Amino acid sequence: MTRGLISLVPFALLMQSHVLKGANAFTKTEDDVTLLAPARGNTCTPGHDILEEDCIAAATSVGGELRDGNIVVGNWADTPPGCFLEASDKTIHYGRNPGSVNNGRFQPVCVTPSEEATLLQAGIDMKCTPGHDFLKEDCATAALSVGGNLRDGEMVIGEWEYTPFGCFLGEDKAIHFGTNVDGKNIGNVQPVCKTAQDEARLLPAPWSGAKCKIGHDFPKDGCAAAALSVGGKLRNGAIIVGGYPDSPPGCFLEPIDNGVHYNTNADGVNNGQFQPVCMVGELKAELVPAGQGTKCKPELEISKEDCVAAASSIGGTLRNGKFRVGDWDRTPSGCFLQKSDKAIHFGRNPDSVNNGQFEPVCIAQEVEAIIIPNLHEGTKCTPGYDFTIEECILAGAAVGGKLRRRKYLVGDWEHTPSGCFLQFNDKAIHFGTNPNSRNNGYFLPVCKPGPIEATLLPGGHGVKCAEDHDFSKEECVTAGKIVGGTLRDGKFMVGEWSNAPYGCFIDPSDNAIHYGREMDGINIGAFQPVCKTAAHEAALLPAQPGNACEQGRDFTQEDCIVAATSVGGRLRRGKYLLGDWSHTPHGCFIEAKDKAIHYSSNADGHNMGFYQPVCMY
Repeated sequence: MTRGLISLVPFALLMQSHVLKGANAFTKTEDDVTLLAPARGNTCTPGHDILEEDCIAAATSVGGELRDGNIVVGNWADTPPGCFLEASDKTIHYGRNPGSVNNGRFQPVCVTPSEEATLLQAGIDMKCTPGHDFLKEDCATAALSVGGNLRDGEMVIGEWEYTPFGCFLGEDKAIHFGTNVDGKNIGNVQPVCKTAQDEARLLPAPWSGAKCKIGHDFPKDGCAAAALSVGGKLRNGAIIVGGYPDSPPGCFLEPIDNGVHYNTNADGVNNGQFQPVCMVGELKAELVPAGQGTKCKPELEISKEDCVAAASSIGGTLRNGKFRVGDWDRTPSGCFLQKSDKAIHFGRNPDSVNNGQFEPVCIAQEVEAIIIPNLHEGTKCTPGYDFTIEECILAGAAVGGKLRRRKYLVGDWEHTPSGCFLQFNDKAIHFGTNPNSRNNGYFLPVCKPGPIEATLLPGGHGVKCAEDHDFSKEECVTAGKIVGGTLRDGKFMVGEWSNAPYGCFIDPSDNAIHYGREMDGINIGAFQPVCKTAAHEAALLPAQPGNACEQGRDFTQEDCIVAATSVGGRLRRGKYLLGDWSHTPHGCFIEAKDKAIHYSSNADGHNMGFYQPVCMY
């Protein structure tokens, strides 16, 4: 290493100065971090770099060590940029030179890509199933994760006729990327594909006639990758294809050696010795808490054929690789997990009664969820709009979350929101059990949508929501979207602006949703407050001579804009008209001809018949 500009940063000082980011961004497991091989040119792929403040935690999780209690920071030319280990002694470094090139003696520490990689066996025509190819820029990281290496520090790229399109390993495990979409694998290279685990399931054997549901079969060219993702093996490097009468049609495994087969006989009948490999269907499952007598509603029961896939999706496992089916008396009927070890069972006794030790697995009903942007500390669900631990997986999935390596992460963390949330960088679904935890800004709370009704006020000087009609910061994004707001570049804008209203508002120039924390902020007229709808509180009287609100039914000057807007009023040229008129009703009213909102402070004013009083119900 060229020892140019070097600084030793004490661990305690670094963690103190970055307590919100570095101390918590990598507090999970080494699965979040990938340590690349020490090869010339090796570096993290774009978007998978570790921040300097996160480097100690990330590098420590993959075996890195501090030198005399310090991280070594410098501006070297011959190391990878970013976080890395010196291969000889595993000391943790951070390179600040973005143009530096790894000379081959250093191991980059990178964020693990969200897609897992599967290395297919070498075989004729072997290739990734459609949609499971890695992009060229992701190929190196994916291939390194399954044992590939960079030849002379570089990925080999070419337009070969006898290799598959996309990412693959050569016979020496060198990483290649083939750009020829018509390339054909002649059997000597191994494709590197996105793992299809979430899309394939293995039906348990034995029972006669077991097969995939119609529409859930894999085509022949997709069978190998799908079967390998659930534990299949290629016998002599090839998929076995035949027209068998005693095996299921389509893709299946022979359990004696997990050999991958494809049956072209559409009338084949499984004799109970083979395990069909099927596409995961639309079925979604939820786990009912264990309790005396708990069971699924009849219309939400899961069939025996679907039980393994459904239960696996919410944390169930096969005990010793076996699907337990029986006629027990003390379990729920249908699909369930044993609480103690999450073993998947299916009870065939319709009269059995759960003794409280088993968790029924039921078809999940439709879940509506919202996600709160993560850009600020302390974000959490509004009280009463939290999902339970049992509801969290489906709620998280409804807003784009996924299980990290098929695991539901539950913990007692201090720096996450309590309840259901997603981790920002990979959308992994979590549930925090600590009611006193505080979101450090790296996590996205998943909440039940509230019965929000929102009104967008027109822009005007001093315009703001009436008292008790402000939305909270947690409610603002949902309320803002209801009235046409959007997130600017995906960000929820929060600040302490003196020239904007307090609370939730929209910048009409691009409809960006904002939340102002300045209690004394005054709208300069350029922003539109988003307020709780007052329509159920306001009534518009007809324009008739003498018409006025009954005593005690007047809105205040502060409440008038919200109330009048809710019944069709608007600001004339962006202005709220205030006066002491004698020919109008006292209080809040709308001019009938153009619906302009007015407020008169003249208690003796008399409606001449051109104005519509806005009154409380």
